[in-house]
Parts: sequence; C-alpha cells; structure tokens
Amino acid sequence: MKALVLGANGCLGKALTELLPTHDGGGFEVEGRGRAECDVTNPTAAARIISEAEADVVFNAAAYTNVDRAEDEPDVAYQANALGPETLARVTAALGVKLIHYSTDFVFDGEQERPYDEFDPPAPQGIYARSKLAGERLACAASRKVFVVRVGCLYGRDGKNFPSTILSRLLAGQTVRADRDRVGTPTWVHDVASVSGALAHTEHFGLYHCTSAGETTWADYARFIASELGLSDDRVQALPTADLPAMRAPRPRRAVLDNRMLRLRGLDSMPDWRVAARAFIRATRPVT
Repeated sequence: MKALVLGANGCLGKALTELLPTHDGGGFEVEGRGRAECDVTNPTAAARIISEAEADVVFNAAAYTNVDRAEDEPDVAYQANALGPETLARVTAALGVKLIHYSTDFVFDGEQERPYDEFDPPAPQGIYARSKLAGERLACAASRKVFVVRVGCLYGRDGKNFPSTILSRLLAGQTVRADRDRVGTPTWVHDVASVSGALAHTEHFGLYHCTSAGETTWADYARFIASELGLSDDRVQALPTADLPAMRAPRPRRAVLDNRMLRLRGLDSMPDWRVAARAFIRATRPVT
C-alpha cells in the first residue's frame, strides 16, 4: 500500500514517515511532504501531489497548531484546519483514495468527569478548537472514505510539546514547573502511528479517539518521568493552574478521551501512558 504523509516535518508526521514502512499489519511505501511542499487548501496542487505519489491513503498531519496565536488570526487557523481537510477530502474522494485526518481532544470543554468517547457532543472553547472541529465536519461531509482520528497531549523526539520538554529539562538538571490541576493523557506519537497504519488497512471509516490509556496531571506525569530517570521528585514543582503563566486561549481542564470505537473495532492497541512513557525514555535515552 502506498501512503502519502502530509505535514511530514511535524512530530506526528515524522513518526508516520518513519514507522509506516515497517508496520506490523503490512508495510507501506511512504512519501512525506512538509507543509511548505503542499498547500492543502489548493485542490489542484493537492490532486497533483496525491496523484504523483500514487497514494492509496493520505495521512493528513498538517495543521495550524498555535493554540494561543489562533485567537489573533482566526482566518489563518480556519484556512488550515477547516478548509484544508475539506479540500483534501474532496480530492481524495475524487481519486478514490482513503484519508486519515488528525484532530484534537480540544474539541471538548473538559468539564465532564468521565473520559469523552466519540458519541459525546463536542464543545470547543477557542478558535483553534473550533477550527479543528469544523475541519472534522467538513472532511466527513466531503468524502465517505475518511477516518477522523482525535489525539491529545502528543509527544515524540521531534516536536515542541510539554512531555518532551519535561524529559529534556530533567535530563539537563533543571527544575520543572508543572500544572497539578489539569488532567490529560500524554500519548506517544509512535503508538498513534501504529494504530493509524492498522486503520488504513480497513474500510471502517468514521470518527476515532486515539490516546494512551489512563489519565494523569502534568505534575504527576513530570514526577513519573523523574522517577524513571532515577531523580528525586523534588525536581518537580507542582503548581495550581492559577500560579502558572496565563494563556490566551482556553484549554480543557480534563482532556481525557475514551478510545471506544477503536476498542469496538478490535484495534485499540494503545498502551497505558506509563508504559508509553517508559518506551519513549528508552528510545530517547538508550541504556549503554
């Protein structure tokens, strides 16, 4: 199966490009394109690139991800996160190609105490979140061969994200300030790439949640990483949200997803967040 990865220079895109060729369910011939190489809002350019790649499936990891800046430039966010997926869905539908499009846990407001499954109504709070939800809906309206995969708290070796920052700061001997109030599920992009490959081999199109199992606060996550590195948890300053720098855009208080549809399809291979964190540490800091 031939795959085209869009947004291949990002954290998730790099993981897809690296891991899909050796996927357990059957390897992919992968071609990756960065955002600068493919304007996903231009149907002519998108059709040309997808056709040249002879792709059977397109993995769209390209997105506008600056949550706070989106509040100041909503049109830019909607162009990338809403019109981009719609364009790709129309083009892939015309070419008979599958599309796997990635969305976010931010489509929920985070006020629900139990994890959100695919059947819970979204309630996005900021421009970024609303633009991502719009992209989901426009893509699904434009093509029947779309997988929408909601992820959250992603981390990996390549990318600016809080879990990776925690690890690098602790390894550098620095103290980490972490939120003790906000709850989420840190998710390694390696695991998302694996499940994405499995989905691509099916015809079970639709909406999926794809995060690691379990939940944790950012402070407890940082303490766990410190413990795995053999460091004292004194290196972690657990602070309430109110004592941390204010952020322009709202974030969900509890960004926890339930992978119900993956589980029902027999495709939920996502590990507990602790198992994933240990694997990430081993991959990032191999034992000598």
